[in-house]
Amino acid sequence: MKQLCALLTIAVFLLSGRAGGAAPRYERDTAGAVKQFMQKVQQAYKSAAYLSFHVKYRYANKDNPQRYIDTIQGEVAMDKNRMRFIIEEVETVTNDKYTIRVDHDEKLIYLSTPQPAQMADPLAMLDSALAHFEGIKAQVTHNKSQSTLVLNFPPGQPYKNITMVIDEKTGFVQRVLYELYTDGLVEKDQVIGQGGNGIYQAEGRIEILFTDYRQGQFSDALFNEGGYFTRLGQGQYEPSEKYKDYQVFLASSKL
Repeated sequence: MKQLCALLTIAVFLLSGRAGGAAPRYERDTAGAVKQFMQKVQQAYKSAAYLSFHVKYRYANKDNPQRYIDTIQGEVAMDKNRMRFIIEEVETVTNDKYTIRVDHDEKLIYLSTPQPAQMADPLAMLDSALAHFEGIKAQVTHNKSQSTLVLNFPPGQPYKNITMVIDEKTGFVQRVLYELYTDGLVEKDQVIGQGGNGIYQAEGRIEILFTDYRQGQFSDALFNEGGYFTRLGQGQYEPSEKYKDYQVFLASSKL
């Protein structure tokens, strides 16, 4: 599982947060279709109140795409700029005052100033990240139930291509597939043929599935920091009764 988490770091941030940056350089005849596709997804998540859904991440080598080396699952609940994301033993909550990261395995609560709600704008970080690449070839296709965006990268980039499938009616993401090179994402001895007992090929696939979209099945209390800690004063926090065995770590000097 740890290997997949390392590989997923870049994928998660490509699908999370709000980030600025120059627009990606697509071929001129596809730029309008890509922009329309992205705007549809952004609007879908921004306008969906009290939205929750399930995510599944799975990694496979290129030559055996049906054999998943690692798989992890998580749950997302979001409303506007507020978010709660649980995956493995880590829970992250963002509200208007804090970003709270609870590591249940280490029994630690990390507090920082509020960060943009992950998953609230699924394509904003993708848009910013792609601004660093030139020569991307993009294609958008539609059918009655789905729209698909395929981005093909020029040689020498960490990605070969990224495919994103959304529900044509709702605009919600259904599936994202990253075909990429593992060089730089895992240790060399984890790559087959590089020594050690590697299990990763030089090329791999990260697939993220988004399922079970629901609305209105949680309340504002889900984002309330009081369930995790009490603020005693400037720079002083104590865990709530539920987390009395946890330590609170301040990741920002402004708290």
